[in-house]
Amino acid sequence: MFAKEPNDAPFLDLKGIEPISLEVFRSLFKVIRFHSQLLFKLTSEKGIYPGQAACLWFINQIPGISQSDLAKKIHVAPPTVTHMLQKLEKTGLIVRKEDEHDQRLSRVYLTEAGMSILDSLNDILAEIINTSLDGLDSDQKHELLYLLDVIGANILRKL
Repeated sequence: MFAKEPNDAPFLDLKGIEPISLEVFRSLFKVIRFHSQLLFKLTSEKGIYPGQAACLWFINQIPGISQSDLAKKIHVAPPTVTHMLQKLEKTGLIVRKEDEHDQRLSRVYLTEAGMSILDSLNDILAEIINTSLDGLDSDQKHELLYLLDVIGANILRKL
């Protein structure tokens, strides 16, 4: 549980919402923000940024992925992926090759340097997971997983 600031004003005052529901929402967003900050800190120390790390992970899982499929996997617009891939290509972490059967498509592959940085990124991910879940026993992790799945399903239904 996060400590409240001494003069913490109520997060929001919404009619029809229990104060505890607002506190849960506040804590959830705080965790998301802290996770993002830690991910950015640890990846940027390696000269990579979170979006680029996601690209490398998917390219490793699906060698030869097309740029448009990669954009869908990481939930960004194709021009954003193009920009990220240009930077990764410039640093020698990936190569793009024209598709043999459809020259309009560009396929993306990791280089040896990309594989090497991926090992570091995997270590970073392990560190984030271990740090985040430190102090939780197996039952608490299962309960948290269940609760997050319920929240995710609720949101997905609205989407």
